Amino acid sequence: MSFNKEASIRYKIIDSCLRNQRKPFPSMDELMDACTDQLGKEFSTSTIQKDIKAMKEDEALGFLAPIKFSKSHNGYYYEDKEYSISRIPLSESDIESLLAATDLLSTFSGDRVSSHFETAVDKILKSVQEKYERAPGKRSIIQLENPPKQRGYEHFDLFFRAAKERKPVAFAHFSYTKRKFSNVILNVYLLKEFQNRWYIIGFSESHQSIRTFGIDRILDPIILKAAFYMDPKFDPILQFQDIFGVFPLREKTEKIVFKVNAMLGNYMLSQPLHESQKIIEYGKYGDLRLQIELIPSQELIDRFCMWSSQLTVEKPVWIKTKVENLQKGVKREE
Repeated sequence: MSFNKEASIRYKIIDSCLRNQRKPFPSMDELMDACTDQLGKEFSTSTIQKDIKAMKEDEALGFLAPIKFSKSHNGYYYEDKEYSISRIPLSESDIESLLAATDLLSTFSGDRVSSHFETAVDKILKSVQEKYERAPGKRSIIQLENPPKQRGYEHFDLFFRAAKERKPVAFAHFSYTKRKFSNVILNVYLLKEFQNRWYIIGFSESHQSIRTFGIDRILDPIILKAAFYMDPKFDPILQFQDIFGVFPLREKTEKIVFKVNAMLGNYMLSQPLHESQKIIEYGKYGDLRLQIELIPSQELIDRFCMWSSQLTVEKPVWIKTKVENLQKGVKREE
């Protein structure tokens, strides 16, 4: 056991003794005995004295413990009866950082998740804000996107519970392209958000494969009392590391080459479309020829179409043709 680790344990033992209301004002001998009993070795008076001094004064430790010695009781005590090294008071800088973090955490309330998760987040936010109230008149300097409420959030808890407890779910799914409902039994593996929309991914018994469903198209889901199937090949990280979006159009990665003008090029250099993105050629006027290697997805095709005035797909030919057809108003395939 290293000295630092051993010292850390002694700090906790001393802290426990000082907070023991059944035996207040522990003496030096009692502190030494407590450390000996729990660590199985003897410690000198000077070692415990150094520990107390470090707990009181060492800024690197951050305890700054209000330890006092009572001559009348011949023992040590905390001047602040509520103090504990496990509840170290925050500095003003710490509090500012904590309040900033609550601003970020607040994005996971409201329309971003279900009421169950919103309640938990609200409890954290209110607890922090109640204890560390902002100074009067202090303005907010972080503003987060507040997306419109998505249909289907009311089922978020059910899907989460089904994935956690490993129980299949049955629901009716509406296809936007086919304009009809189909019945699905899904073993839910993952809930994923992409561009402010939530999706559930799992093994569909109806399709006998891993499928993705947008929760906005799901009606009347129920958890089934049936055996849960876990596909041993499913890995949530590997499943999406080579795809932009959630709906793949092919099974394997492909090298996709496209050209962008200078304005879009600057944007894509600062925020790459995918980690595989690389520059093939610099153009004379700031335009770029780029390459990405990933599994083609419907979301990628839609993004290319959105940037059509600034982007031209060069290869593969089938993606180039698909984007051009969509630009002409040809109905996309599903």
